[in-house]
Amino acid sequence: MRGIDELDHYELLEIARGATPAEIDRAYRNAQNVYAEGSLALYSVFDRLDAQTIRSRLDEAYRVLADPELRASYEEALPESEASSTAIDPRPEASAHVMDAAVAPEGLAGFDPVEQLDAVDQAVEEFDALEDDGRGEFDGVRLRRNRLFRGIEIDDISDVTKVSTAHLRNIEEENFLDLPADVYVRGFVTAYAQTIGLDPKIVVPSYMARVQESRNSEQRGRFLGRR
Repeated sequence: MRGIDELDHYELLEIARGATPAEIDRAYRNAQNVYAEGSLALYSVFDRLDAQTIRSRLDEAYRVLADPELRASYEEALPESEASSTAIDPRPEASAHVMDAAVAPEGLAGFDPVEQLDAVDQAVEEFDALEDDGRGEFDGVRLRRNRLFRGIEIDDISDVTKVSTAHLRNIEEENFLDLPADVYVRGFVTAYAQTIGLDPKIVVPSYMARVQESRNSEQRGRFLGRR
């Protein structure tokens, strides 16, 4: 998994390199809320020193990107990166994005987000009246059905954790390509689990294994595609 030190300023703020000043400001404010002292996104993930380091790096990223001259100098020193050129759009409306099959990454040409949502809905409908025992493997469908069983809305989790509804929906729908760096996802899943009453120590390792498996598969596909 990529650590905080491996992320550039754009990746830290989860914005594209061409982000506008307004988008930079909004991303920084959102990050401040997520990683504020006592935030659920930090629960059992980072100790106090790590959290301070994250906030310091976010402050530095904003200081550089908010200044046109510093930003220009910083971008000149940045290597070309696929990750940065396809950085996550943190805006809530990004969750409404539907991938065009004609430009989908290799291996996802047949991906149909509507079918995926239908499959999730069907799985939720089949969930019986018994409460989940909280053990075993956790995927996006299981997280969502636990949330619905408890009568909790996505917006409720977002209000408590300060994690955007777009990220929360992408976690449930397992849109791994639309999720930010692993270090962020781990914090978001931890906060999600804690908010709906699940044990993060069980949920997070299980879910993150799925994230890592998906991303490793994507990297292998890109490598083979270039041969």
